[in-house]
Amino acid sequence: MTIRSKVNALKYSRITVARLTYGVLKKAWYLSKLLFNQSYRSKYYTQLKFGNYYFQKESYSTPNRYPHLFTKCKIYLNEVANLQILSFGCATGQEVFTLGAYLPHAAIMGVDINAWCLKQCKKKNGESRFSFFHRFSKEFIKSANFDAIFCLAVFQRSENRTETRDTALNFTFEKFEAEIIMLDKKLKRGGLFIIDNTDFSFTDTVCSIDYKPLEFETNKMVRERPLFDRNNRKIADIQENYRMFMKQ
Repeated sequence: MTIRSKVNALKYSRITVARLTYGVLKKAWYLSKLLFNQSYRSKYYTQLKFGNYYFQKESYSTPNRYPHLFTKCKIYLNEVANLQILSFGCATGQEVFTLGAYLPHAAIMGVDINAWCLKQCKKKNGESRFSFFHRFSKEFIKSANFDAIFCLAVFQRSENRTETRDTALNFTFEKFEAEIIMLDKKLKRGGLFIIDNTDFSFTDTVCSIDYKPLEFETNKMVRERPLFDRNNRKIADIQENYRMFMKQ
């Protein structure tokens, strides 16, 4: 047995002292992470300060995670002059830098609510056409007239997906729709709204009446993950959602 599995086994011990030892060790582990792990500490403070707006807590990302979507966006956006793109929930910047490679003439704003993530973005950034701002910065609040907005793997909570539950908790449809309305106001008519890996359906929002899904082979994606409705009730274990929409 590994040390971790041995410690976890204490939780279910019949011996009271063993269970108490597990509790002490668990608290000590989280305290050490809070003291010495900058990424974890930033998640903790972000949750305390911006809990109602802190949806997807994981900052993990990789370059070119959505090649089919990015390729289609290049086709639709390649001829747009003064191209302005928003990567909402940019994590540590891989999406911004990937989009920059697909669209070398674009100015791209990355926005995140986690200060540690934004610090990593700025460390990696080597181009003036990329900018990174906090979700509640004056720069993002004043921003508008984007030609495309990307929200990929942002509007979700892992517990809604990994735990057996019939109702979405913590992250609700009301919060989801409020963020969609806010982003919709920043997108030009004729612009693209790209959204994927969510707990809810974009087509259930009040904004969706102004959007048309684009028809191409990989736009509608089928995934084994729970889908919740406007009342936060789970209505399916498999999602079949469009991912790219054009604002009419």
